[in-house]
Amino acid sequence: MKKILPIIICLNLSLSTLCQVPSDFIRTNDDYGFRTIYLGDYEPVPTDSLDCELIRVYYDYTYKGEKEITGVWLLQVGANTTRYIHERRYKADSIQRVSPRKTTLIHSFNVNGDPFHFFDSYFISDNKCSFICRFGADDIMYEETIPSIIWELNDSVANICGHLCRSASGTFRGRTYNVFYAEDIPVSSGPWKLSGLPGLILHADVDNGKFVFHAKQVGPFTGAPILWPKYPYIKVNRNQYTRMLTQMQQNFSVAWVSHLARNPYVSFTPDPNYVQPDLSWIEFLETE
Repeated sequence: MKKILPIIICLNLSLSTLCQVPSDFIRTNDDYGFRTIYLGDYEPVPTDSLDCELIRVYYDYTYKGEKEITGVWLLQVGANTTRYIHERRYKADSIQRVSPRKTTLIHSFNVNGDPFHFFDSYFISDNKCSFICRFGADDIMYEETIPSIIWELNDSVANICGHLCRSASGTFRGRTYNVFYAEDIPVSSGPWKLSGLPGLILHADVDNGKFVFHAKQVGPFTGAPILWPKYPYIKVNRNQYTRMLTQMQQNFSVAWVSHLARNPYVSFTPDPNYVQPDLSWIEFLETE
């Protein structure tokens, strides 16, 4: 796919300066022709420890639309709190947290073709969800009570990661979920916002394969802390956040740059050759 940069990020640096990028910079590719560059010193992010990890599960995530979007997500299950986060975001946060010095980063916005969810984290405790994400230069947060899913238990079984799993089906916010859960892992939790069964959900098929969560690895159980990053969050509600996603879907660069422009390290010059990517084919999990 031909890559066209929608913006030229100046930062008042000459081309020769930009060519002398330190070796500790991190750069990733972007499938949507949009690259965001941060040049500046970043202190390790302060955090609060909410819980300790008892169970860790890695899930392959697939969305099958006009194109296919894939990713790997991590579920940390503690005694009272779970955290669901993109694996690469988790690694990036871990590196930044333990860095003994200030770190300079180059970030690409897109990961694995998904322009929306790389920066997401879901913290769930007692059916209450605290969602956080990075939207441009802004750290966004909303809180909600997750409605209980009425599950119908079925007879099908499957072996997933060495665990005998039983099946169930239910509906949640406009979509139908067929799942497999492991009774030998007696935790009423699962990927994303799914829960409410007598065992950990290791597989979820949504609307006949439109979205799929599938556990690829259970463990190792590290006892790692479940950390809440202490950013200065802008609080919204779920409907407001959904409208933000819709605006970005309709005009990707304008919505993203309007938030990123608040970053004091970044300045922009529009690229007259920029072509707005078509993101209309991407659907979101929650339709209600």
